[in-house]
Amino acid sequence: MKTQPSPAIVLAAFGTSDPEALTALINIKQRVALSFPNIEVRLAFTSGFIRRIWRKRSGDCEFQAAHPGLDDFYGVLNPLSTLAALQENGPCPVLVQSLHVAEGSEYLDLKSLVEQLAGIRTQQPSMRPFPLIALGEPALGDGSANYISRAAEALGPLAFDAVNEGGALVLMGHGNEHMKMTVYGDLERELRRLHGPHVHIGLVEGEPGPDRVLEAVVKGGGVRRVVLAPLMVVAGEHAKKDMAAEGTESWAGKFKSRGFEVSVRLTGLGSLDSWADIYVEHLKRLAGELK
Repeated sequence: MKTQPSPAIVLAAFGTSDPEALTALINIKQRVALSFPNIEVRLAFTSGFIRRIWRKRSGDCEFQAAHPGLDDFYGVLNPLSTLAALQENGPCPVLVQSLHVAEGSEYLDLKSLVEQLAGIRTQQPSMRPFPLIALGEPALGDGSANYISRAAEALGPLAFDAVNEGGALVLMGHGNEHMKMTVYGDLERELRRLHGPHVHIGLVEGEPGPDRVLEAVVKGGGVRRVVLAPLMVVAGEHAKKDMAAEGTESWAGKFKSRGFEVSVRLTGLGSLDSWADIYVEHLKRLAGELK
């Protein structure tokens, strides 16, 4: 009797070179593994720049000694190579889960890749490399109300803590200067509906940028304290340099220069179980296709 090939899950993220920021990705992977105990789970990084950094570190004994437990990252592959490696023992069904926040260019490229692979046909059906390959949406999905509501729920404790202490919460998303990212505005409105007017979302790329967010906080009045946090899966270079760095050009520096007391939260969304579980829920919906 022919046995069915074992399925696999690929978690596709941009990646990070910051060892501390990896905790967010590790947490997501662990949450997924707990929910799918009999399915292999692998991480893939879409950024070639990030992957090259980890390759170089594979020969750096000093770095490895200072950062134990990161063996899985020295040989991390891109999504296509990860998918190819999974087929070494024969075709198997694969669920690819995007670890992006919104449907930006990174996600759309990943979607195109999966769609092309899903369209491969062979003369012999048994030789088809992917008997099934499906892609899970980013956290904010297609931007419809149910996705926005779920994300706002996951961010609730962060917003509650900031506002309850008499401050404003400012979330820094990545965005995309070439695309309209209206989902961020929708998420901001939902968070304000739940937690009041002192919740703001700005973007590194695109609008609103930090200056517009700063003016919105000033105009809103009533607060002199600001909590800055990344609306990103990992708290990597953008969070540490663009958001939290010393100097007047960072987000923190801009608020300080206007007299605000600034508290910086350098924790990626993936470290929040409530956010990591959004990706788990997307995968559970996909998993029905395996049956």
